[in-house]
Amino acid sequence: MEAPAGRAPVTVPASGGSRVFPSPWLAPLVALVLPLHVLFGSYAWSWLALLFLAWMVERRTLLAARPGCARSLPARLSLGEPESVAITLDNAAAFPVWLRVRDDLPPALSADKQELSAAVPAGGRARVTYEIRPGRRGRHRFGELHVTLRRRFGLCEGLFTYPFVDDVHVYPNTRTNRRYSLAVQLGHLRSLGIYSQRRPGAGGEFEHLREYVTGDPYRDIDWKATAKRLRPVLRVHGEERSQTVLVAVDVGRMMATALTDLTKLDHALQASLLLTHVALRAGDRVGLVLFADDVRAYVPPMRGPSQYRRVLAALHDVEASPTYVDFRRFSEFVLGRMSRRCLIVIFSDLLDESQAGPIGREVGRLRRRHLPVCVTMEDPVPRELSRVAPGSEKEAFARAAAADLLVEREAIKVRLGKAGIGLLEAPAGELAIASVNRYLDIKRRRAL
Repeated sequence: MEAPAGRAPVTVPASGGSRVFPSPWLAPLVALVLPLHVLFGSYAWSWLALLFLAWMVERRTLLAARPGCARSLPARLSLGEPESVAITLDNAAAFPVWLRVRDDLPPALSADKQELSAAVPAGGRARVTYEIRPGRRGRHRFGELHVTLRRRFGLCEGLFTYPFVDDVHVYPNTRTNRRYSLAVQLGHLRSLGIYSQRRPGAGGEFEHLREYVTGDPYRDIDWKATAKRLRPVLRVHGEERSQTVLVAVDVGRMMATALTDLTKLDHALQASLLLTHVALRAGDRVGLVLFADDVRAYVPPMRGPSQYRRVLAALHDVEASPTYVDFRRFSEFVLGRMSRRCLIVIFSDLLDESQAGPIGREVGRLRRRHLPVCVTMEDPVPRELSRVAPGSEKEAFARAAAADLLVEREAIKVRLGKAGIGLLEAPAGELAIASVNRYLDIKRRRAL
């Protein structure tokens, strides 16, 4: 398996620790020499002395034959997506060697192999790979490389430590975004579960120009404007009215809850990125707010492909904060910066009344000027527990608690609906597509 394209590997000599250990062959040889002491007396000590001298010579030979080593990492990692890491080993010695390699991984990354091995001919090179899978977003650091070297039937083994320090960045999984772009080009959006897609630039009167985005129809390119600006420019018609979308993500303590292999926050971030990707392709201005007890990050609304990179950079290392969520501060922040009417998509958790009450009050304030939509994840555990026939008193109690929680969530949804607040609830794995469909439906109905 070849390593993916990433940063260029740099061969580094083993300037860290270098140690030599007896090989598995040494103990049997010593065991064979010891019986000679009974048969030949003092001659046995001569054999032991020769064996020790041979061991010292090979020790010096191995220390002088330390291999060159390089690690090649992907330029960027995606959460939960496997990637390959390549290690290149150079043998400068005049004899073949057998190498074993162990890599110091950050705790957030798992590997399919704990140890790699390779036979390298004299003056040759070997390349070994292993697969990693990131389990947490953010910045992570690879540590040292440890290489064990031995000759065939050698008396000792050399252990060399390479002081590599490589930082990698793990971003939210953008696989759905790539599938969306491909589906747009092929016209197969229904295969992703997206049904209310508008055709950019189709129908209506001319409104404005915008930069061409991969997948837009060639027939709508304005060639005169393209020639003037030296980059592709698209004519946007009346059906594609540019609007402002503000994506707001709750990063409070409730979003640290695990659903499947990811947290609620991870699912919300992946849905936010797909929504941002789709809205930017539609020519809308998209901004981002991360909030908990205070606003943690803000990316002002803008258009264009560079805005997606800004949003991605703001999301890649955010973690759920062990604090409550202050929706009042969030609403004041939005009202103070967003003067024009916009669509506000709020990813949060509506577990109980203590969380939903403030959302109802403060999002109601936003509704006077903007169009807010609350997006939350459906927790499958209470629904599954409510359907299980209890076989014990403990299971009966769990079923009753799950049923109460479901009733409370339904009451919350009814109350938010009466307050005129849009609510979208979907399973974690379907959250991204459901959010995009709601956004496209709002655009199609011109509800904003």
